[in-house]
Amino acid sequence: MEGVKIKNIIQAFFDKDVSKKTLYLFGKWFRLDEDTAEKELAMKELWENAPANISEETWEDFSRINAKINLKQKKKFSLTRIAVSYAAAIALIIVSTVYITYKIAVPVPLEYTQLSVSYGESKKITLSDGSIVAVNAGSTLIYPKDFTGDTRTVFLTGEANFSVAKNPHKPFIVRTKYIDIKALGTKFCVQSYPYAQYTKATLIEGSIKVDMEENKDKSYILKPNNQLVYSNSDNKISVIDVDAAKVASWESGYLIFQGATFDEITQTLERKYNVAINYDGKKLNQQSYFVKFNPDETIEDAMNVLTILISKSSYKKENSTIYFYTK
Repeated sequence: MEGVKIKNIIQAFFDKDVSKKTLYLFGKWFRLDEDTAEKELAMKELWENAPANISEETWEDFSRINAKINLKQKKKFSLTRIAVSYAAAIALIIVSTVYITYKIAVPVPLEYTQLSVSYGESKKITLSDGSIVAVNAGSTLIYPKDFTGDTRTVFLTGEANFSVAKNPHKPFIVRTKYIDIKALGTKFCVQSYPYAQYTKATLIEGSIKVDMEENKDKSYILKPNNQLVYSNSDNKISVIDVDAAKVASWESGYLIFQGATFDEITQTLERKYNVAINYDGKKLNQQSYFVKFNPDETIEDAMNVLTILISKSSYKKENSTIYFYTK
């Protein structure tokens, strides 16, 4: 794609009020590994031309946006060290990769580390308390360099498996947009992707407490193989029994879906293989699917499985874009 055309697309995105659907499609296009040099140049020009004026909400906006961007490397930052004159410009540029706005305020004085994992990747880190976190593709985890105070609090957008080091005197808390998960020492999974229909917390062993962001008085205690499912659109909550080991199996390269919608399946494939999949969601999301993909399967293998799963279907792949057709 020509550099001028890319620049016009990005400029138009900033100049207009866009719908959530447009915001989602822009985010998918922006994160594809195509025309990256042209995209970076266009963003650089926007950065340089952005106004440097800030308001009292700049720090909060900056923290909130950082909680869900998807950069390609681990990046350390201290909010108190960011030059004030560039804060508004930084927020402007980062928001271009944002799918939705999160109401998560990161405490300012601490030095935080941001781990963002690109599509097609997954990473595992050990936190300062010894807790181990596996972070899936398209996810961002923000955590302090050292845990201080009465809790061990981290911020997640996306998906991660947690193996929490035991400390009965300092709860480990995972904050997402809709739910907070509290543990003293256990293993669990969290799924909180932007624009996903559900936010999920799944317990592997031990116990966790799940609190609602919208209703602090409502909480749930989960037992192993319990999964709390929060509907992001209507705030409905259910607790179901699942095979927690299968939910966490993406860490080993497997993708196992247990009664998933077609949308959930394709979004997961998009993140794992760094592709964009286009299809008729109204038709395909009317039922749930059970399917398993192995670690050594390519995106073509996965799409072939879907054509077997969905009768009278086919697909066409063009570079990093896949078109899935049904009759």
